[in-house]
Amino acid sequence: MKNLMMTAAAAAMIFATANTNAQSTQAEKTLVKTEVAVQEGFQRIETSNVPDAVKAAVQKDFEGASIAEAYMNKKKEFKLVLESEGAETKTVYANAKGEWIKPSSKMTKMKK
Repeated sequence: MKNLMMTAAAAAMIFATANTNAQSTQAEKTLVKTEVAVQEGFQRIETSNVPDAVKAAVQKDFEGASIAEAYMNKKKEFKLVLESEGAETKTVYANAKGEWIKPSSKMTKMKK
């Protein structure tokens, strides 16, 4: 009888562990899909490939900030992640001329 109870307890622990792992894996898959959706349309580029006009606009309008990450889409619009000492990162969008633009509604919907 004691062996039967030990076997039942071990089986219950195995099933509980398997269920927990399955839930974690599902949550991770959902997170990865969300990250891909946000970046859709923009390809990451080296910050050195950002046009000088865009870099100048960052220096002028966001004093003390630097470009931590840069992305570009087919329209040659840039998504820039700016960082400055002691502040949170900020994401801004610009065209190749260094003019600030608002993200399109498609980009905004994907972020939500």
